Amino acid sequence: MKNLVTNLAGAIGSKYLKNHNELVFVEYGGFISKLSLVQPLATIVSQGTTTINGTWFFDCKTGTNVSTAATADLWWEQIDAVNRQMVPQGIAQIVNVGQVNFSQLTPAAMQSFNYSTTPIIGNNNATNKLVAGDVFCVQTIEGYYTKIGVVTYGYDLQIEWVTYQLNASYAHIGIGYNQPEDIFVLADEATAYVTERTGDLVKVNLANANRNVATVVCTGLNTPQQLWVDEANKQAYVVEYANPGRLIRVNLTTGVQTVLYNGLNLAVGLILSSDLVYAYVTEQGLSGISRIELSTGTKTLIASGLTAPFYLTWSDATESRLLVAERDPANNISIVDVTKTTGNVNLFIGGTATRPSSVTVISPGAYCVAANSEIDEYFLNTNPNNYLYKGIGYVAWNFISNGYADTTTLPAYPYQFPKNSPFGGSLPVNIDHYHAWNSGVMYYKVLVDNQPRFDSWTEVRMDPSTGYYDIIEVKKPDANGFYAVHNPLYSYLETDLGCQLDSTTLSNNIPVANPASVHQLVLEFFDINHNSIPGIVNMGNPLFINNQQCVASIDMPMLGLNSADPNCGYLKYTATTQQVSLQWVATHPMGFATYSYGIIKGANGFYSLQGALVPPTPSFNGSYANTVAAMLGTCPGVAAFAESLYVATTVINGIGRQSQYDASQSVAFCLAP
Repeated sequence: MKNLVTNLAGAIGSKYLKNHNELVFVEYGGFISKLSLVQPLATIVSQGTTTINGTWFFDCKTGTNVSTAATADLWWEQIDAVNRQMVPQGIAQIVNVGQVNFSQLTPAAMQSFNYSTTPIIGNNNATNKLVAGDVFCVQTIEGYYTKIGVVTYGYDLQIEWVTYQLNASYAHIGIGYNQPEDIFVLADEATAYVTERTGDLVKVNLANANRNVATVVCTGLNTPQQLWVDEANKQAYVVEYANPGRLIRVNLTTGVQTVLYNGLNLAVGLILSSDLVYAYVTEQGLSGISRIELSTGTKTLIASGLTAPFYLTWSDATESRLLVAERDPANNISIVDVTKTTGNVNLFIGGTATRPSSVTVISPGAYCVAANSEIDEYFLNTNPNNYLYKGIGYVAWNFISNGYADTTTLPAYPYQFPKNSPFGGSLPVNIDHYHAWNSGVMYYKVLVDNQPRFDSWTEVRMDPSTGYYDIIEVKKPDANGFYAVHNPLYSYLETDLGCQLDSTTLSNNIPVANPASVHQLVLEFFDINHNSIPGIVNMGNPLFINNQQCVASIDMPMLGLNSADPNCGYLKYTATTQQVSLQWVATHPMGFATYSYGIIKGANGFYSLQGALVPPTPSFNGSYANTVAAMLGTCPGVAAFAESLYVATTVINGIGRQSQYDASQSVAFCLAP
């Protein structure tokens, strides 16, 4: 995912202008805006070679040492004679790229990195990252991008640097609109139509797009939403967000409205088949998508269980699948097979920014998502030579949303993990070694929170002389975190394994609404010279990590105020009307667990209860109470019981549940006079 623009005033409907390579969209705050998808040109602000003095601050804009942090982007901190680090200052962020070709590192590539406020280790020992030839990049306090190459390491760091200013790619082209909801651009890429929530449909010249010069086509619509235009017949189609709401056809020449369907339930999204046979509508009141046959007015619900479904887009020219934005709390893009009416919804893009409204197909595998305050570009390239990260274990990357696994959206898939399954234990990070090698990829890095991983593991490959898989090979990165891609001359038993990532070295995440709070996994791919390769996508997933232990606790049974003897389990009663009380607690620190409690009498089941904790609720307090008479039943005055509690974590490593974090307890007791 690549963020294209932020701080928008409610981005909703969007359209791609292929001839201009621009995205045109409306902002609910009253604007028509455009966003160039051409990589913005960069102007060099400063460049050269210099020295960053030990303990001094550095201003990337001017390329000079400064004595205070007020205008600085970096601090070359000398903690003691050995420990040193490069620390970003203020709102500046930093990322260590490694030993790459400094001159070939472009502003475009620099924008694709994941920056953070984590310092880069520069210790005067073997842990040093700032060795000669290392390159790191900075997002400066002014919003510039700087690349810095280490020439000579020392207390005073000799460097070369270039600082770039990117030209603006986003602008308002029309102002003064009344809560615009959607925009449809004609084939000439010069004329557009806009719906306003206040009830108007207007015609706009994009070269002079302010509202005061727009032409009103019709008024009186009831909260009109997504718009679809039949350019050949000069007709527009629109749905109303009302209950009941209408599907309306508008003559773009006369403004005359024709109601095609009355009785929609909070309709938002609308798209038509190119043959004008069907209209597809998202109805938030039904949490689904309906298909309306325009000739008969027959409506069929073809998809259900969606979360606040919003605008619709055809995934390709076959018009067999729809992309639909699902708003919070789902915040994803789903894909719907319209040739079916059941089992036809799958996750397409998980973990979008909050409140996605529309998705635009830029090219096969490239999509822009307008999500309220920002627009992001997603590269879902179907060419395996460019798309090399696969996922975690049996959980493909597209089954991970906001850091959690969920394979239930594909019921036929044999490896089912429940929605909101966190990750823990040793995580098998999978890549496509075969296509990587054939694409010129020789090395890759595994980064978590912008820091390279140095995990090592043992792999088994075939001995070609015997056909046996009995050659042991230790996989580990070099000192800079570069792992070697599998050579296809060798046959590995685990063909896709790219890293056995020990997640126990990472902090446990806390369930919150903000996806940015989870750990970020990124796979980066390089050629033989450790340079990035044009067209190869660096990709990854957010990962919600939890490696906490469950706890199972059973109190000794109580009879009134007296408890059973913990050594012998003897629970003495004096009357069969007395009350036996059993208490137990199932706990997980973040609520990622299920529980199963049972009581047996003799060899037979007596009582059971199962359930799940609800994150972040850490525990469930269980109890059972009954009279001595009821518990004895037909037993002649004496009966033996056993309680058992099993608390099972829901944490997975992508292959299976991490049962090492489970807990259990048993208590036996005997009711006797």
